[in-house]
Amino acid sequence: MSVELVRRSVRAGGHLIAYQDAGPVDGPVVILLHGLASDADTWDKAVGLLAEHGLHVLAVDLLGHGESDKPDNDYLLVDFTESLARFMDALDVPSATLCGHSFGGAIAMFFGTRYPDRVERVVLVSAGGLGREVHPALRAAALRVAPRVLRAAMSPRMRRVYARPGLHRALGLTADNVENLRRAGRALGTAEGQAAFFASVRGVIAPSGQRTASEDMRAFAERVPMLLIWSEGDPVIPVQHAQAHAARAGTNSRLVIFPTRGHEPHRRNAERFADEVAEFLRSS
Repeated sequence: MSVELVRRSVRAGGHLIAYQDAGPVDGPVVILLHGLASDADTWDKAVGLLAEHGLHVLAVDLLGHGESDKPDNDYLLVDFTESLARFMDALDVPSATLCGHSFGGAIAMFFGTRYPDRVERVVLVSAGGLGREVHPALRAAALRVAPRVLRAAMSPRMRRVYARPGLHRALGLTADNVENLRRAGRALGTAEGQAAFFASVRGVIAPSGQRTASEDMRAFAERVPMLLIWSEGDPVIPVQHAQAHAARAGTNSRLVIFPTRGHEPHRRNAERFADEVAEFLRSS
């Protein structure tokens, strides 16, 4: 079945928010929230599959990311939460299932502490906020010197080097690896995008590791129906975070571990990902 995906934008909370819209407008609403240095295109392999299950899918470019506005902002979890609430207001969406990847998962949990009645269910995909450990590159991004290093790394000369196919082959990069790098390049290619990235990082990560979820976030996460999807060999956020949360939450959560490596199970295992999310939404 062919599903039409439409790219739209809406003014929400005084800012233009870009998003992708697919699936029946009368279907259960699922809002997809991407991670750091990314945009809604991270869901490109899953959006159509989710829509084929009868879900109304809204994949958002978070404030400061993708085609959305990039204001001079603190980019704390509360800022993303309020932006998402105004986005839902603008589209007349009273409540929805929130599906967050990586940093987007932390936003979904924080949103639930502020607007619990607007969250029907939560899907966490290799999500942040459940433990301290995180990839060293993200801890390094929280250092004061990091913006200066990134500016040098993203100079026009260096970007031409990164674009060489020969380099991709020499490094053994897959097509997915290259697409992820291109998406990160778009996110970090402007001064405004870099400022949004570093502000977002500092809100949730310190050089010593993740700033773990607040008591309110943990309480919400253990109360709301939740599906956790992870890769067995996630090099960015270890699967043990999901296992520990599932053990605490008991029957209110379900953990699915894909037997693959990588930090994007929604891309590498898109069909199974969509099936698991659809089944979760159909369950009582």
